[in-house]
Amino acid sequence: MSQSLIQNLARETELSKEFAAVLGEERAMIKAGDYQALVGLLERKVELAGLLQTQTRAREAQMGAMGIRLGAGGQITGRDLSPAIETAWRNLLFAARMARDANTLNAAVVDAHLEFTQEAIQTLRQRGDTGGTLYGKDGRTQQGPQGVSLAAG
Repeated sequence: MSQSLIQNLARETELSKEFAAVLGEERAMIKAGDYQALVGLLERKVELAGLLQTQTRAREAQMGAMGIRLGAGGQITGRDLSPAIETAWRNLLFAARMARDANTLNAAVVDAHLEFTQEAIQTLRQRGDTGGTLYGKDGRTQQGPQGVSLAAG
């Protein structure tokens, strides 16, 4: 049974690494402004997330059946822990942290783009008294400054 757990941990590690790689591709596309390509990547992310969820459930059930529990800091404890299981677990934790860090970085890139866009819109709205227009959510033009400043809080 421990060999099966090691195989499941290895598969989950592979999926986590693949997810981190897709997040890297996503970040490159966002930085390049290639938003059309993100659609296909989103489908791949959803697929990988589903596979990871299924693999995680199987691994958790298997660990529970073997009496292996998670302790503080992601450490595993149990009577049937072999060095191979511990190594496979550490590999999974490392891959999961890589994916988490890639996701955090992507969020920061998206936040930076959003902040820049909001500032640009605010600047355009402030210049609205010169007759400039902006398009609203409905696709129609709006005259001058309108709405509530997002920076006003």
